[in-house]
Amino acid sequence: MVEILLDTADLEVIKRYNDIYDITGVTTNPTIISREKSEFFPTLLKIREIIGEKQLHVQVSAADSEGMVKEAERIVSLLGKNTYVKIPAVEEGIRAIKILKSKDFKVTATVIFSLQQAAMAANVGADYVAPYFNRISDSFGSGEQVVSDIAELFATHGIGTKLLVASFRNTDQIMRCFLAGAHAVTAPPEFYTKMLKNPFVDEIVERFSRDWTEAYGGKNICELD
Repeated sequence: MVEILLDTADLEVIKRYNDIYDITGVTTNPTIISREKSEFFPTLLKIREIIGEKQLHVQVSAADSEGMVKEAERIVSLLGKNTYVKIPAVEEGIRAIKILKSKDFKVTATVIFSLQQAAMAANVGADYVAPYFNRISDSFGSGEQVVSDIAELFATHGIGTKLLVASFRNTDQIMRCFLAGAHAVTAPPEFYTKMLKNPFVDEIVERFSRDWTEAYGGKNICELD
């Protein structure tokens, strides 16, 4: 089963999509939270209330490992055990991940741009690594190839760390990531809707409705004898 998370902190949007879809959870980062122009922890607590025990990924703001660990402890104490602390995969972040995993925290290594970063984060026990698909492609190579390489490395060496891919421009990229071996993606809410939209599907559904109305008028199935 593939995992698809919502990449947003918009409470109304989260309510709507959580009601319609079987979302894996919600991912946030400092930029996403700042867009809502609301208080940090009250917003996250409301998200937790909406999604229940589903995954909630929250990024630290500190630049040093000691600060990252302290922030992680604060985040999880308020938001619960199924909260994944997002730590940038830089040297101070790797140290923080190592410390947090020794304390049984759930950690997502974020800002992954290379196979090497993913390997180093997995080596200290990160639960997820989060490559940035489009930013990789825009900067120096193929996001799809990096995802594929990470998936192959993890499979070859029996590494349990999962790939949670972020940064997409369209839904085709999401599907290509899954085919390349990604376990999970996080995407803007509108991409959920776009994955079901197709003009040919809409046309056929509308035809079904017209044919039904012609045959049975305004009645629905429950009203028929």
